[in-house]
Amino acid sequence: MNVKLKKSTHEVSLNSGHRQRVYQKLQEPNYCFLDYEIVEMMLFLAIKRKDVKPLAKKLIDNFGSVHRILNASRAELLNVKGVGNSIVNVIKTINIILNASIKDRVEKQSVIECLDDVITLSKNYCLDNECLCLVLLNNINEVIKFEKTNEGDVSAVNFSTRLIVKKCIEFGARKVILIHNHPSGDPTPSSQDIYSTKRIIEALEIFDIKLFDHVIIGKGRYISFRTIGVI
Repeated sequence: MNVKLKKSTHEVSLNSGHRQRVYQKLQEPNYCFLDYEIVEMMLFLAIKRKDVKPLAKKLIDNFGSVHRILNASRAELLNVKGVGNSIVNVIKTINIILNASIKDRVEKQSVIECLDDVITLSKNYCLDNECLCLVLLNNINEVIKFEKTNEGDVSAVNFSTRLIVKKCIEFGARKVILIHNHPSGDPTPSSQDIYSTKRIIEALEIFDIKLFDHVIIGKGRYISFRTIGVI
């Protein structure tokens, strides 16, 4: 017969003390949290009384970063020993909140005045998989809408010219900024990137809509198609 041993009061007290020390660091404005500590705090929400540091470190080892943990699929997360549905639900909830916050901040940046404004927006969207985001503008460069339209795998994304035009018309945009990322870290545009951009410019011109810029972002680097003369 299997007997489930109750965790000792001393062990529970140690875990509780560790959590309090982690939470205490939140009150230190200059404290820089380590990746595993951030993951620990996520796990605190799903696991009430247990030392979660080993699991937090295992998740970092498996995925490489907090960002990749947040964007991992449910199946990938559940494949890690010790991760159950309650943990996955917490991680997915935090990711949804984070993305909503970023989107809200983008849409509240009322006016795009220069390339630096475009880059500021772009830096928020360096994802693991390649994706395309649209920032829709009116005639005086006020942000109307931000939307992620396509997501591909780690090396490619499909540019739907028809969908881009449709979104611009749907929201009454007169200008649009394309933001797309290269998860490899190298923002150098491919020949397909350049070809697709030129096709999009031609399609938008039919409806008197301008492509304000197309920015490719990598890891700490970017390339603006307007700066390199494609637009």
